[in-house]
Amino acid sequence: MTTRHFTKARDVVDWLGGIEAVCEMTGRDLKTVYHWIGRSGTFPARYHDMMTKALKKRGCTAPPALWNQEEEKVA
Repeated sequence: MTTRHFTKARDVVDWLGGIEAVCEMTGRDLKTVYHWIGRSGTFPARYHDMMTKALKKRGCTAPPALWNQEEEKVA
């Protein structure tokens, strides 16, 4: 099975079940989630672990930068 890798917040939201599903997952309202996929293009850092675990369960990944996190440096 090939792992999907998403680089846009909109794709992450779509793959996690859509805006309503992400609202439920994060406890945020529609306006907030629309802001993440629209203007900011990123998610708050506090949702990084929760959302990346949900993506992993679906065979997907996304860069930490989508949550304002730095990429882990490989030595």
